[in-house]
Amino acid sequence: MDLLQNFPELNFVPERFFSWSPQEKTIYFDPRRLRGNTGKIALLHEIGHAKLGHTLYKYDMQLLNMELDAWDYVRQEAAQFGLTIDEKHIADCINSYDSWLSKRATCPQCSNFSLQAGRDTYRCFVCDSRWGVNWRKDRRVKRTLISSQLSE
Repeated sequence: MDLLQNFPELNFVPERFFSWSPQEKTIYFDPRRLRGNTGKIALLHEIGHAKLGHTLYKYDMQLLNMELDAWDYVRQEAAQFGLTIDEKHIADCINSYDSWLSKRATCPQCSNFSLQAGRDTYRCFVCDSRWGVNWRKDRRVKRTLISSQLSE
């Protein structure tokens, strides 16, 4: 079955990546990768975000929870589309978000895992440093120190 035809209520746009845009109510997908099971699973994952009503998030943990929920959606729906669940692929995808989150949350001054203070800011509860982070998940994590007790 063609996944795209089973969800006429959703907008699909060919691209070189897979992504759900809640602002545009659009799923971007890589048509070249739809030939294989992994590409179809990736598309179903993005459909999961749309069907579950995932929108923008403020905190990284909200994003991680949405990712887990979308993968659960894939597990529940894959069989009806003749897709095979690849738990290693799913674990690799989840680990990429976990790694991204860990890099953002690691204090640039003392390397302590710290707390998110706002959408793109963190505060270390050990050394009281504050830093900002870039927002895009498809880029290398960049932490910019805003203030530090150690440098004052």
